[in-house]
Amino acid sequence: MTDVVATVTSCFRAPVKSMQGLEVDSLEFTVDAAVGDRTWGLIDRDSGKLMTAKRYSRLLTASADDNTITLDDGRQVDIGAPDASRVLSDWLGRPVELCRAGEVPDTGYEMTFDPPDDDAEYFEIPTPPGTFLDLAAVHLISSATLAGCAEARPDLNWDVRRFRPNLVVDVADHIEPFGEQAWLNRRLRVGTAVLSVGSPTVRCAMPLRAQPDGLARQPGLFAAMNELNPDHPNHLGLYLQVVNPGTIAVGDRVHLEG
Repeated sequence: MTDVVATVTSCFRAPVKSMQGLEVDSLEFTVDAAVGDRTWGLIDRDSGKLMTAKRYSRLLTASADDNTITLDDGRQVDIGAPDASRVLSDWLGRPVELCRAGEVPDTGYEMTFDPPDDDAEYFEIPTPPGTFLDLAAVHLISSATLAGCAEARPDLNWDVRRFRPNLVVDVADHIEPFGEQAWLNRRLRVGTAVLSVGSPTVRCAMPLRAQPDGLARQPGLFAAMNELNPDHPNHLGLYLQVVNPGTIAVGDRVHLEG
């Protein structure tokens, strides 16, 4: 038995880790990730670690499609060009290598557990084997949660771009903010894919970062997410794994199984 609990309203993927990505009509999911999502990443040559905007905030000022990276100074980098890593090293002022996930040894990224403080101690977190993902294959956010947070804290900007999901869904029956957490440990059938809901999404420094097109740095989001989600402080969204690969498109209904 299944119940329709939501409808997919937006799909996103980021071809290069921590850079601005693409809004698309549909996503094809393998067991590991959405095809074309976090396919590429920058490896710090000195440390061997995956670079993310959790520590290197300038990455968010660049954008990428499947072929080209556009830097904040206007330069464009062909992802397949022999000099791509050299240009990106010059841009960041440190030696980096543009690499494809799965073609380099498994690595990790660095993050702090005190997101508003960029000077706090950083800890290494491993990426899932063969990927440049943070933790799970799919990241889902409910528009009801974003709207509820904006209503409760209108002094803060809750633009969905701050949270970098794969899927945004409109929830049926006027669910309360964070109500999608009731789906934990359940399965969702969406399009031709089946997903298992693993955990709420813990938030790092990314939502607090400045981004292009008017998203200013906003450290107050950290305290707000603690206050507004007392059952899971500093969590917003859901992490899911892929049970059955398939395609999910805007307009697909989300069926809660079981």
